Amino acid sequence: MAAPTRVKLLAGGAMAVAVAATALLLTIPPRGVAAPESPDVAADRAERELPALGVPWGKVRGWERVRDGWTVSWQPAHGMWLVRAWVPDGPRAIRWRIEAASWLPGVRLSARAARALVGPEFGLLQPRERLGRRDWLVSDTRLLGALPAGGDLPADPYRRQVGLEAMLMGLLVAGAAVRHLVPGSASRGWRHALSWAGLVLLPLMPWLAALARPVFQAGVRPWVAELAFGGAATILLGALLFAARRFPAIAGTPPVAWLAAAVAAGVLAGRLEPGGWLVSVAGLPLRLPALASIAVIAGWLAGLAADGLRELLRFTVASRPVVLAALAVGSVMFAGSWLAVAVAIVAAAAVERGQGTWITTAVVWGWVIGSLLALAEWEAGLRDAFVLLLVGAGVVAVTTLASLRAGSPPGEEAQA
Repeated sequence: MAAPTRVKLLAGGAMAVAVAATALLLTIPPRGVAAPESPDVAADRAERELPALGVPWGKVRGWERVRDGWTVSWQPAHGMWLVRAWVPDGPRAIRWRIEAASWLPGVRLSARAARALVGPEFGLLQPRERLGRRDWLVSDTRLLGALPAGGDLPADPYRRQVGLEAMLMGLLVAGAAVRHLVPGSASRGWRHALSWAGLVLLPLMPWLAALARPVFQAGVRPWVAELAFGGAATILLGALLFAARRFPAIAGTPPVAWLAAAVAAGVLAGRLEPGGWLVSVAGLPLRLPALASIAVIAGWLAGLAADGLRELLRFTVASRPVVLAALAVGSVMFAGSWLAVAVAIVAAAAVERGQGTWITTAVVWGWVIGSLLALAEWEAGLRDAFVLLLVGAGVVAVTTLASLRAGSPPGEEAQA
């Protein structure tokens, strides 16, 4: 092994060890509240502690992490009503509500009868006329006909950062234009990886529907909601796979000296600003293949956006490092939950095209691991995080050995 190659490998390894130690050992207060239990445990607790509520609950259809608890939904096969419960962490009381189809029959209670049913301590009664009944809304409870239906559930206070999403979409369009106008040698390995990721996600659609909690509505059969979600998700997945073949990743030798550091940086970003929806994915029965496939597809998308950013900065060749450094600092300060994606795009824009997708996928892979370490405190979630960490370390080790055996310096782009 040549001396420059040895120096690069040692420098990259030292940086990777330093960043990995910081990412795994440093005490970091993440945004969001960690979940001490899985959604299955939360659902069991709700079914055990809540009364019958007057209607059969049906099967668990979906869940979502909201603030410091799980919002779980149940619905019978006929879909005429929907039971939702917010199960907080710890011994606090569970909040619940029942939603029923507007055409379900019931009674039309007068205001005096409704007041007698809910109690005199509540505030102003507000009637809601339905097709076959009259509902009453009060301050913190509701009546569906004469059935007490609970109150409002906590909402997620996190606000979507529409500006960053628009910027990401613009970079994706710019990256697609770059790969169309300036094509390179397509990477067959990345094409196969994306195809396998899509093939893995496709049969998981019935389980992934549990993450789309809003699609389950009262009056709609749950299998119809699952079919609608699966159809839309399949069309989107097909579009992504078509885009992956139309705008493929450019072939290149993975930057082994920086790959481990990229994974560690993603873990650090995930612990600082975890993806809250990833903890919901960790509650799925087949979560490991789903998480791995999501990381691969998201890494390819970030690599496409990085190509767009790299070309947009071509006019600032002299000041390009300064601009990228400023963008990295801005990402840490303002990106919020998009921190890992922003860091991946900026880091990939600083390297050659053949290395960009490797960098972005490594950062996103680490982000998935860091998010699980920060938010999933139950045993299965932590075990999955360490399994993904071992898989990432194994990929880095294999690529390092392959580069050394080939005799090429790590990080040097392959010749077409």
